[in-house]
Amino acid sequence: MDKQTFARYRDIYRAELFEYVVPFWLKHSLDTEQGGYFTLLERDGTVFDTDKYAWLQGREIWMLSKLCSQYGVRREWLDAAKLGVDFMRAHGRAENGDFYFAMDRAGNPLTQPYNIFSDCFMCTALAEYGKVSGDEKALEEALAIYRRIQVRKDNPKGVWTKAVPGARNLCAMAMPMIQMMMARELRGLVPQEELGPIIEENLGIFFHRHVDRKLECVFERVLPDGGHLFDVMEGRLLNPGHALENLWFIMDIAHEMGRQDMVEDVADIMLWPAKRGWDEQYGGLYYYQDYMGYPTDKLESQMKLWWVHAEAINAFLLAYKLTGRKEHWEWFLRLHEYSFTHFSDHAYGEWYGYLDRQGNPVFGLKGGKWKGFFHLPRTLMVCEQWLAEMAEKA
Repeated sequence: MDKQTFARYRDIYRAELFEYVVPFWLKHSLDTEQGGYFTLLERDGTVFDTDKYAWLQGREIWMLSKLCSQYGVRREWLDAAKLGVDFMRAHGRAENGDFYFAMDRAGNPLTQPYNIFSDCFMCTALAEYGKVSGDEKALEEALAIYRRIQVRKDNPKGVWTKAVPGARNLCAMAMPMIQMMMARELRGLVPQEELGPIIEENLGIFFHRHVDRKLECVFERVLPDGGHLFDVMEGRLLNPGHALENLWFIMDIAHEMGRQDMVEDVADIMLWPAKRGWDEQYGGLYYYQDYMGYPTDKLESQMKLWWVHAEAINAFLLAYKLTGRKEHWEWFLRLHEYSFTHFSDHAYGEWYGYLDRQGNPVFGLKGGKWKGFFHLPRTLMVCEQWLAEMAEKA
């Protein structure tokens, strides 16, 4: 591929980030009166709900801080990140130190700290904020939260778990995935002698449990020995977005470790969820699928979601960058074209989050309980960075 092609796509991702996405959130999301961020935003940025969710607060802190790391500290970004840090320090934690899932606008807790992912995103948020702001306390907090997560990970919901003890024991891919995400972000903060074994443990969990080479599938939930429970929907569940997000985290870590064999292996595996998950009739990736083709219990299974496509774009661009495989570049182009045609909204900024199967927006919202300032800007940022590197080397 030639330098001009990489440079042209780099310009597209950079423009989308700085002209249509970052300004949207800086204009509409900051709660300058009571702190933290509004994340439930209509198409034009109107706030339609003022509750605040810890994991979205953490994601926004991280993203604002990461922009400073990547592009240089800008006062508006750093001040916006501090707005979230101050709010979460004042209101975000229960007596035991874990983070509440939800709070009202003023910071009064609404939902108990049952969701360990709130802590995971606050951990990476404080780590990145501490790095760019010079706030040593934030770095100490991030390290303490990380170690607490390792204690909680085998029973993450604690007393709030709904499962009956000793009942069906299916292992979800979410925990090894979030461990890979944190491993990428906490390099240089968590000592390598502590981080290394955690990385190896979760690589083993992912490859030995969730990757089925015979069936060429990455399963969302499996038995502890990697076996399947195919007589229930939960055991047949496939999520192309989760699989591809986890795979690009692993590919990046493998590359840093000098494991080109693993990079190549992951590039092979990426093709499974992409090929199976692609809607040949209307385009785009399905949100969920059933391995055996039955209906899932997810009514949104056939919808097309912004984050699934954002993470798939990351996966295939990184795979092409590290392997040079033509098929992966073609997948990047296919995903890019679908996403920028259907999700992007230059009239108001940001991307639609939820499309029907045919590719039409189901809601106008740009932010919600599950959609914040994270997947899309991260994709635009890392792809702009990778494309710039590829143009330089071409």
